[in-house]
Amino acid sequence: MRTVRDLLMRLPRAYDDLRRPTPIASLPGLAEGTVVLVRGTVRRLHVFPRRLLDVFVEEGEGVVRARWFRVPSAMAKSFPKGSVVALAGAVRTAADGTREMLQPSVVTAALAARGDGGLGLRPRYGIVQGVKGRVLERMRGAALARLGGAHPHGDGGADERGANERGANERGANENDRFDLLPAATRQRLALPTLAEAFTRVHAPADEEAARMEALAPVRRRLAFEGALVAQLAFLRRRAAAPPGAVAVAAPLAAATRACVEKALAFALTATQARALDEIAADLAGTRPMRRLLVGDVGSGKTAVAFGAAALVAAAGAGTLMMMPTEVLAEQQLRALGPLGARLGMGIAALTGATPAAARAAILRDWAGGRLRLLLGTQALLGVAGELPRLGLVVVDEQHRFGVAQRGALGLSGGAPHLLSMSATPIPRSLALALHGDLDASFLTERPGGRPPPTALVCASDDERRAAYARLRDALAAGNQAFVVCPVRQEARRPGAVTAVAQHARLRRALAPARVGLLHGALEAAAKEAALRAFAEGRTDVLVATTVVELGIDVPNATVMIVEEADRLGLAQLHQLRGRVGRGARAGICFLFASAGLPEGAPGRARLGLCASLDDGFRLAEADLAARGFGDLWGTVQAGEGEGDGALGAQGLAEFAELTALARREAEALLASDPELAAPAHAQLARAARARTAMLFAGEAG
Repeated sequence: MRTVRDLLMRLPRAYDDLRRPTPIASLPGLAEGTVVLVRGTVRRLHVFPRRLLDVFVEEGEGVVRARWFRVPSAMAKSFPKGSVVALAGAVRTAADGTREMLQPSVVTAALAARGDGGLGLRPRYGIVQGVKGRVLERMRGAALARLGGAHPHGDGGADERGANERGANERGANENDRFDLLPAATRQRLALPTLAEAFTRVHAPADEEAARMEALAPVRRRLAFEGALVAQLAFLRRRAAAPPGAVAVAAPLAAATRACVEKALAFALTATQARALDEIAADLAGTRPMRRLLVGDVGSGKTAVAFGAAALVAAAGAGTLMMMPTEVLAEQQLRALGPLGARLGMGIAALTGATPAAARAAILRDWAGGRLRLLLGTQALLGVAGELPRLGLVVVDEQHRFGVAQRGALGLSGGAPHLLSMSATPIPRSLALALHGDLDASFLTERPGGRPPPTALVCASDDERRAAYARLRDALAAGNQAFVVCPVRQEARRPGAVTAVAQHARLRRALAPARVGLLHGALEAAAKEAALRAFAEGRTDVLVATTVVELGIDVPNATVMIVEEADRLGLAQLHQLRGRVGRGARAGICFLFASAGLPEGAPGRARLGLCASLDDGFRLAEADLAARGFGDLWGTVQAGEGEGDGALGAQGLAEFAELTALARREAEALLASDPELAAPAHAQLARAARARTAMLFAGEAG
C-alpha cells in the first residue's frame, strides 16, 4: 500500500454487528472467531507482570475471560473489582474450555449500553503484515474524512456519522471529483456512484440492510470497474505505442513456407492449429510488432504452432528466441524440433545456464552468420538477447513460470521483435481480455489425432494405492512406461513425507527387474539430460521425479502416472502433470494419492476431486480461479491478495468478464475522443493509466 486509494481499496471481508451487547451467557453457542460486544462486571483479575493480564467479566450466569499479552502491570488498575466494563473482540474457546477474548478493545460502558448503534457495524479486514489493525483503522478514518465520507465506526455514533455526511454534502461534487478516476460523464452514463460515495458505503454502511451483499453489489461493481478501466487503458495505450520496424513476412512467402512446415510435420494440424497459424501469418505480414497469446489445453499442440511461426520468420531472414522455464524442457524441445528444422534447412540450437562459454560463442557466431534461426533456452537467453542481430520473433513458452519483468526483458532485444506468448494454463476466452488485454489471442481447443484426455483417479486408502501400483505393473508388463511424481526431492520437515530420492530407492527394489530412473532439479545438467534421454528412448521403464516433469515433457509411450501427496500441489500443476501421460496411441491414467490422514473435507481433498471430475483445462481454470479469487490480475503480483481484494464478491467470473468487456468499450471510446487523455476531466485517469502501464510492462521498451 502506497496511497490513500490503496488503503481504501482493501475492502471489508465481512461486518460485525456491535450495535448492542451480546449476553455473556450466550457466548458458548457462538461460532469460533465471532466478533461480539459484551458488557459485564469485573469479578477477578490475574496479573502476570510483563507477561499477560486476565480479567474475568461476569453477567448473570455467564463468564468470559479477557486476556492481553505483554501489557504494563498498571493496566490492571483500569479494571477495579466490581466495576462495569464493555469489551469488543473475537470470542473463542481456550484449551481449558473457558470462553475467552484475546486482546479485546475496551469500550466505554455507557456507549455500549446505549443500544442505538453506538458501535455500529464494524468492518472486518484482512491482515496487513507489519501494520497494526488499530493504526490502519485510524488511517482509514482519516482517509474517508478526506474524501468527505464518514468515519467507519467513530465513537461519536450515529450523530457523528450524520454530521460527517452533511459535511460531505457541503463540500460538493467538485471536491469528490478531485479523487475520482472516473470522469463525471462516464459515471452518469453508467449510473455509477462517486468514489467517495462508494468508499463510504462499503467501509461505513449506515445499517444492517446497507451492509447486505445485495446492497453493496453496485458499489463493489463500481470499484471493480474502475480497476478494469485503468487496466484496459494501459493495454490499449501500450498497443498504440508499439513502434513499427518488425520483420515483415510477405503473404506469398508465408504461404509457401507454411506448406513446407505442414509437409515436415509427422501429423496433420488440427483445425484450431491451422486457424492459429493463419492469425499469426496475418500479424507477421505487417511491420507493427505482433503481440499474440496462444492459449491451449495440455497436449493441444502449442509447440507445433510456435515452430510454424518461427519457420515463417526464418523464411524472411530473421531468427526466433523461444524461452522456456527449465533446462529439461529446452533440451527436450531441441531433440523434438531439431529434425524438423533439418528438413526445412533451419538451424536450431539450445542455450541454457549450463552451456559452456565456447559453445555459447559458437551459437552467437552461427546466429550472426544466418546459420541459426531458432534458439531455444532458459533465462540464460536474457543475457544474450541484446547481442542477436535481426531478431524477428520472441516466443515465451509456458509463460506462467516467468515473471512479468523477465518476459519484458526479451522484448527489449533487437528493436521491435514480434511476440508470441504460450499459456501453460488454459484460460477462458472471456478472461483473456482481462488478463492479457495488450495481446491478441488464439485458442487451441482440440488435441492432435483426436487423443482422449487422460483419466484421473483419487486414491485415499491403502487398498486404492496398492491397486494403482498394480496398474503401473500391468502397464510395464505391456511394454509401456510410467511416471511416479513426488512433491519433495529429498528432505522434508514433515514427518512421513514421500520424497523422490527415497521413493526411487524403494521402487528400484519393489519393481525389479524394471529399470527405475530419477530426475529432480538439483541434479547436474548432464545427469538430468541423461535421465530424461534414457526415459524418452525407452531405456528406463519408470521415472521417479519431482514436479520438474510438469511442463512439456513428451514421452508417447508413458501411460501411467502416480502423484504422491498430490493434495500438496495446485490444480494447474496437477492438470499439467496428468498431461504427461496418454500422449501416444494408448490412453493415459493418472492416480492422485491423497496424503496419509488427510480429512475428507480438507481443501486439498476437494482440489483432487475437482481435478478428477474435470478433464477440460479451460473449465478447470475457471473453477481454480473462482476458488482462489482474482488476486492482483493487473499487476506484477501473480498470487495472493491484490488490489481491490473481494471487489466482486460472490458474483464471480461471469460478471467479471462482462465488466471487463464494458471497460474495454469505454476505454476505446475515451481514447477515440481523447487519444492522449489530455482533457482536464481525464487527468486523474491518465495518471492512473501511466502508472498501471509502468507496473505491467516494467523493463519493456517499445
